[in-house]
Amino acid sequence: MSSAAPRIAILGIHLESNAFAPVTTAEDFRASCYFEGAAMLAEAAKPAPAMPAEIPGFVEAMNASGPWEAVPILITSTEPGGPADQRFIEATLARMRALLGASGPLDGVYISNHGAMVSTTDSDPDGALYALARDTVGPGRPVVATVDLHANISERMVACADAIISYRTNPHVDRRERGAEAAPLLRRLLAGERLEKTFIHLPIAAPTVTLLTARGAYADMIAEGQRHVGPDLPVVSAVGGFVFADAPEAGISILTYGSGRKPKDVALKLAEFAWAERDRFKVRLTPLDDAVARALAAGRSGRSAVVCLADVADNPGGGGRGNTTDILEALLTARVERALLGSFVDPAATQRCHAAGVGARINLVLNEGRADAHGRAVPVELEVLALSDGVIAGRRGVYAGRTAHLGAAAAVRIGGLTMLLCSRRVQCADPAFFESLGLDVGSFASLTVKSRGHFRAGFDEWYADAQILEVDAAGLTSPMLERYPWKGLPRPVWPLDPETRWTPPRLEVPPS
Repeated sequence: MSSAAPRIAILGIHLESNAFAPVTTAEDFRASCYFEGAAMLAEAAKPAPAMPAEIPGFVEAMNASGPWEAVPILITSTEPGGPADQRFIEATLARMRALLGASGPLDGVYISNHGAMVSTTDSDPDGALYALARDTVGPGRPVVATVDLHANISERMVACADAIISYRTNPHVDRRERGAEAAPLLRRLLAGERLEKTFIHLPIAAPTVTLLTARGAYADMIAEGQRHVGPDLPVVSAVGGFVFADAPEAGISILTYGSGRKPKDVALKLAEFAWAERDRFKVRLTPLDDAVARALAAGRSGRSAVVCLADVADNPGGGGRGNTTDILEALLTARVERALLGSFVDPAATQRCHAAGVGARINLVLNEGRADAHGRAVPVELEVLALSDGVIAGRRGVYAGRTAHLGAAAAVRIGGLTMLLCSRRVQCADPAFFESLGLDVGSFASLTVKSRGHFRAGFDEWYADAQILEVDAAGLTSPMLERYPWKGLPRPVWPLDPETRWTPPRLEVPPS
């Protein structure tokens, strides 16, 4: 360590890329989160920062652990979407390189990163980010990263980082804690400790709905890994991967960092468990007609019959567009009563509602001018109930303590269905989205959310697991993986290819 107060650079890019969604542009990043230099620390200090929660967690933990000098470089993030425009990635990495070059000597780097990004020309831009960090500080100074548990870990990422720490909860309610965890580990590395890495990648492309951590095979993997964490094994990352990136790096990965035989034994044990339990990564969805029948029955009965329909195939948190209409049309056709749906992304319809004003009754076409096979044009007559600018202070779950930007938003009523319209793609995972428009979630008999799983941490005060139906509908995030034209995903892979085989690797213990 070069000084009593180490100088630590902070930087990162967050994007979960869905190869089947439209390209994610520079404008998408800048409209969501783009901070350089001192503005990063100023944002991190706010009560509800509009940035990845790992950074405030890391800064706070470093402050508590001793003297240091934060060297904020650049952080940018956006809602999951299509491949990043490679021009933006190159420009951002060049800007980071310039800022790092002007920052003076550094003792280490902290990377806050999602880890499942692809670009329009590169399957591993995250690896390029890690290589930039390593090139900046050289081989002898620590680089520590935190990643989403849906990261697709590449060999380049592993080679360039001294440790990669992944989330352990899904819904992701531990992001701040994982940033905080990086701080004492970085201190250990600054003091001269070195950790041996073990990296095992499995040919399991798990559908994202099977990667919840309250229960299931993945939950068991994480719990078993954490049971072994100790001084000689400070980091066990069981990373589920993000299949929709359609990248060679997609799949379940195990990362352990420590000394001696234990890290390798634990990594191998977790990998063998995942393979032995691979049948538990298969998906079972509720047919659309059955789900709507449950919502119809709930609308006709008392509160004891409430039901939540998860539109897992149209999750903006996985690249979905937030405007598919299978469930919406079925609810309207069945004349379901006391139903609530959110969030339906339609900037033009929302603008029409704002122009008409609260109390207006108007006729319009949802998805007008942008209809496709998944999001059809739907003519409706609606009543405008409430309007807002869509700036939301998160209350529960993954948005707690964070600011979300829905863009212009409107609450509308179409027959027995009340719906939240908004202008930006944001996963519906917090009751504050509805409450900001005066809607009481508990007053409805059914709730339909365009979300894969994060909604479970936001709406669990009303809906237990037994009341949640993951609905089989069309969209860019359907967990029915056989429906996609895969190009980059390595084959064979489970569960797409039942004949997939895997042989446990031989892991040699390095000489002491």
